[in-house]
Amino acid sequence: MDLQGNIIFCMEIIGTIAFAASGAMVGVEKSMDIFGVCMLGIVTAVGGGMTRDIVLGIHPPGVFQRPVYVLVAILTSCLIFLGMYFHQMRMEGNFRRIYDKVMLIMDSVGLGIFTVVGVNTGIKHGLSLIHI
Repeated sequence: MDLQGNIIFCMEIIGTIAFAASGAMVGVEKSMDIFGVCMLGIVTAVGGGMTRDIVLGIHPPGVFQRPVYVLVAILTSCLIFLGMYFHQMRMEGNFRRIYDKVMLIMDSVGLGIFTVVGVNTGIKHGLSLIHI
């Protein structure tokens, strides 16, 4: 891979971690078991990219070409689940404020990174700006 490819890959991994953490935290908040937390983390992390690839006609979608994204989402979701489970964190008081800030940061990071990656993928596969 060239330098640009490495940078995009690192951005995708960071975005995957951010969205997997966001989805897993919602799963823990809803009192899901570890399977539910992992599924929510995976769908949140790779679902949008898979949908984008299908719409662009990329077959198979990138998540199936490089399963590292699913593995990173599973690992992140398990770590979030275990961290919150073993600390018996309750969604009240000071922890609730910290939780809300972390969720906002994770969603912002993931959305920013995947917006850039999505635009780059679209341009790479023939989509361009509207000509006036």
